[in-house]
This record gives sequence, structure tokens and C-alpha cells, in this order.
Amino acid sequence: MNKHELLIVDDEVANLQKLKRTFVADYVVHEATTGDEALALLREHPIAAIITDQRMPGISGVNLLRQSLEIRPDAVRIILTGYTEVEYLMDAINQGQVHRYITKPWEPLGLREAVRQELERWELKKENERLAAQLRQANEKLERENLRLRQEMEFLEQPSRRLVYQSQEMSELMTLLDRVVPTSSTVLIQGETGTGKELIARYIHDNSPRAEQPFIAVNCGAIPAELVESAFFGHKKGSFTGAIENRKGHFESAHQGTLFLDEIGEAPLDLQVKMLRVLQDGEILPVGAQNPRKIDVRIIASTNRVLSREVEEGRFRQDLFFRLNVFAVFVPPLRNRRQDIDALAAYFLEKCCRRLNKQITGFEPETVALLNRFDWPGNVRELENEIERMVILAEPHQPIPPSMVSERIRIASSLAGSSDLGLKEKLADMERSLILEALRRHGYNRSHAADALGISRQTIIAKLKQYAIE
Repeated sequence: MNKHELLIVDDEVANLQKLKRTFVADYVVHEATTGDEALALLREHPIAAIITDQRMPGISGVNLLRQSLEIRPDAVRIILTGYTEVEYLMDAINQGQVHRYITKPWEPLGLREAVRQELERWELKKENERLAAQLRQANEKLERENLRLRQEMEFLEQPSRRLVYQSQEMSELMTLLDRVVPTSSTVLIQGETGTGKELIARYIHDNSPRAEQPFIAVNCGAIPAELVESAFFGHKKGSFTGAIENRKGHFESAHQGTLFLDEIGEAPLDLQVKMLRVLQDGEILPVGAQNPRKIDVRIIASTNRVLSREVEEGRFRQDLFFRLNVFAVFVPPLRNRRQDIDALAAYFLEKCCRRLNKQITGFEPETVALLNRFDWPGNVRELENEIERMVILAEPHQPIPPSMVSERIRIASSLAGSSDLGLKEKLADMERSLILEALRRHGYNRSHAADALGISRQTIIAKLKQYAIE
């Protein structure tokens, strides 16, 4: 076992020699006659204990031990002093600057035993710190594993995260993504709201070498301004009112994994400055911390805005845009990839039936035609919501009829499907759709439907005959 290294300090050579004889058999002993010489030795050697006289020219014993805290903060600090100086030392002891004092004249056996006891406490403290660090690392590893498992469970419980497509446009996009998946390059996903940008981000992460590490998704515009810095970079305990414990930010939580910055175009300018620093240096500085921390995070950002235009109008930093725009992809809106509508509708129907424990046999052909003719301004998300609504309303063990489709979709689809008709025919189609919707809402009671439409019962009966509605 390696011997502990001791530093003995006394301006009187005779006392120094006596101290050396006391410890040289059991320890590696370094000697100093002044405080400055002692500080230099502390910088050069891994000193475990400092034993110093109090009264010395220049730096006193207490001041030496105070300064030693900056160099060897964990070293045992013992001071040799006269009886008259004990009260003066108590303040230093209470502040943790001195561990123990020994009054003069001291006995070699007593001093050696005092140092042995203090070093035993020191070794126990170091061992406890080592075990605590191991426990922290184990807890952090467990937290990361739990986070990964929760994300996998969420994926299984939310099958809508699967990428479902048949169109050429999406096939070309997936070919591009497969090129960037194995790398750690930053990806910028652009597209309208509801097109599935987060699904694309998860696809990249789940198929990358970081798949076993956390995927952290953050909406950049949904965090209150006063909490933004703490949320992204973490904070130290006591750094501000309410900071009752150390807390990791999103960047540190995603260490070795992926951080998905959703709607990056909505990030405040001051946050953009700090994000740029992280992307440049790979370091974060938690609120209240003195030293930055290294992180290893893959960044995937998304936006429904045109960032180049945001840069021109001063709402987004150009330098951050360049950092994010390493590998940019565009997710086309659903109206530009209508081949995906049938596949998505069938997929969402199966998903909703399973979740609502309801059996529906599919869609009637006219229902499918209405869905295909609609432009879906809310994209895939809007289509999923519409399918869920229809499943709730539909009769079990039957295909979903066109009357279950929302009125606005039926009207818009009818107009889109009758582009070659004259105004009179278009108005007739719209009127027929409105009457069918009113009847459905009121349980096919003609009187109630007529009241809702603001027409008489006789008028609605005539219209039913006119449009051959049974």
C-alpha cells in the first residue's frame, strides 16, 4: 500500500526535524519553513495531510491552511498552537478551514495518533465519495435506461408513430433520410404543421447508432421565457428562487442521444444565442455553475416556417440557421401526396378500432372518394382526427358511409369533384350535402332537420324527393 504524503511546516529548523522524525517511518514527508514554500509543495505533490505551526513570519498557519483549500481542498489540515491562541482558531475550525489543533508542547505519540485518526477519517470520506459517485453514475444510467424503455413503451402504445406511405414523394424522402441516419449530422426537417415531422425525427434516431440512448423532444415555443435557460441547460441548487436541487436541462438529458428541437423557428432570440454556443463548442453552462460541461448530443430541428425568410426579417439568427441547415429535408403536405391517403386512412381506422374496441369493416367507396378529394390543410394529423370521429359515430360491423364524413369535408370534396359542373349544379350538390348532414345530426327527423336549416317541413320533403334521398 502506498504511503500517504505529509507536509510539515515550521519556521524553526529544530521543530521541523522533530516533526520529521515523528512521521518519517510511516509517511512520505515533505518539509517547508515558510508558507510560500509550503504552497509550492502543495502544487507539486498529492499531499494528504498538512501539519503546520501557527506562528510563522509571513503567512501564518491559519492563513496557509485557508489558501491550501484552493490547491488541496480534501487534505487533512492540522495546526500546532499555544494555549492562548485556541479561541482564535475556533472560527477557522467552525468554517472548515482547520480540522484539528494540537496544543504545544506536543508529544510525538499523541501527534502521530491524531494524524492517524484524521487520515482514517479522510480515507473513509474518500471512499464514501467514491461510492456516492458510483451510485450517482448507476442512478444516471438507470434513469437513462428507464427513459429509453418508457419511450419504447410509448412507441408500442402509440402505433401512429409508424411511417405509413405509398407515394413516390415519401419514398424519395425516405431514401434521403437513410443516407443521414448512420451519421451524427444535424438535420433540419421542414414542412407544414401535421405532416409528421416528429415521426421523421424519431425514425432517424431509432435507426441510428444512438438508438439505445434517449430521444428528447422539446417544443421551443412552449416554454415560459423565464424558465427557458434552466429548461435547456439545467441549474445548480440555490442558483435562483425555487432552485431547491440540481437539475439537468434538455441538452444534458439527451447526452449521447438525440435532442429534437420542435418548432425551432419559435425559439426566442436569447435562446438562439445560447443554442449557437452549444452547437459550436459542444458545451453547456447550467444556471449558477462556474464551469461548462461537455455534452455529446445529435440535434434534429423542425419548423413549419421558412427559416431563410425569418432570417431576412430579423426573427432568426443567420449563424444559427447555417449551423442547423446541415442536412435539410422537406416533408410534403398530404395534398401533394394523395397516394398516401388510402394507406393512412386504413391504418388509422385499424388503430382507432383497436383503441376504441370497436369493429368496423372498412369504408364505403364514396367515403374513400370524399377523403381523397379533400385537401387536408391540417395534413396527416387532421386525417387521423377525422377517422377517429367517424369510428366513434359509425355503426359496428358495417363499413363507414359517406354520411359519416364531416360536413365541411363533404362540401369541399363535392365542389372539388364537380369542377366541370356549372354553378347551378354545384349549388345543388352543396344543398344536398347540407340536407343530409342536418338529417344525420337530428336522427333523420325531417321536422327537426328543417328547423335547423331554417326551412319548412314541406320544403325539406320536396327537396328529399328532388334529390332522391330516401
